[in-house]
Amino acid sequence: MHVPDEGQRNQELDAYLAATRTAAFIVMHDGRIIHERYDRGYDERSLLNSFSIAKSILATLVGIAMAEGRIPSLDATVAEYRPELAGRPYGGVTLRSLMMMTSGMADRPSLLPGRAQYYYGDDLHEVIEGARPGEAGWRYSEADAQVLGFVLEAAVGKSISAYLAEKLWQPLGMESPALWAMDREGGAEKAFCCISARARDFARFGQLFLDGGRANGVQVVPAGWAAHGVVSGVRTPDGYTHRHLWWFPEGSEGDYYAYGHNGQYVYVNPASRVVIVKFSETNHQDPVPMFRAIAASLRSATNLAEIERLAAPRLANR
Repeated sequence: MHVPDEGQRNQELDAYLAATRTAAFIVMHDGRIIHERYDRGYDERSLLNSFSIAKSILATLVGIAMAEGRIPSLDATVAEYRPELAGRPYGGVTLRSLMMMTSGMADRPSLLPGRAQYYYGDDLHEVIEGARPGEAGWRYSEADAQVLGFVLEAAVGKSISAYLAEKLWQPLGMESPALWAMDREGGAEKAFCCISARARDFARFGQLFLDGGRANGVQVVPAGWAAHGVVSGVRTPDGYTHRHLWWFPEGSEGDYYAYGHNGQYVYVNPASRVVIVKFSETNHQDPVPMFRAIAASLRSATNLAEIERLAAPRLANR
């Protein structure tokens, strides 16, 4: 199958995946894997780092907590759940602002460059307490997601790792436990990133949204939340819409994706009933044209049958 890259140049799918250093690639149609490919030393049992796909998972857990009444309103402030942040810049920020990444907070001054203090620091509470007021408006923020994680932990009365296992991993029947990275042993989860899990389990997460929040006959996530209809989206400077900590590309076909900064994607296309997982080792790519081409091709029964025929030997060996 030929697919377009970001420059609309067509090439064989396998060549494109190799060029973009793809470690894991899964195409699901109507909940069934029809294409699966691993490379670069990975296989179906490998645990892959989500990077910021974790933000979309975090937002999903917040929606579940709201349905359970643990978070009655997104207009509550951070200090209502985390009193230790009362009087600090984040204390008066609403949960809605955290979900929209419009807190207006700037990062704590640090000798570590950029967002490195979040990834490599060993005390995220200290990092958040040192935040300071910044510019109003949308800013992609590790800190907003981390504070949302602190709030969720307080609201549900357990670690967000335990809540993830109970409310998502177990109901979805995941193949392997997820591992959420910590700032240090016995410390806090890095709520903004870094859940390690199998590629197939990330695909099941995407399928949950394709199916309106239902899995195995149970409404796991509220339907309105699964439709990204609770929190307003924000138009970002690069033309995308950021809503519910998911990304909605330009020229929207109703498709959307969770994204990690080093080329990790969980792509959902409701019109084609398709979920695509792509975990790469480079961020120098824009696979949305490729995702859309595959999704469009699967609207044809003939193309679907051909893809299944080509993938059958590879799937049979797994």
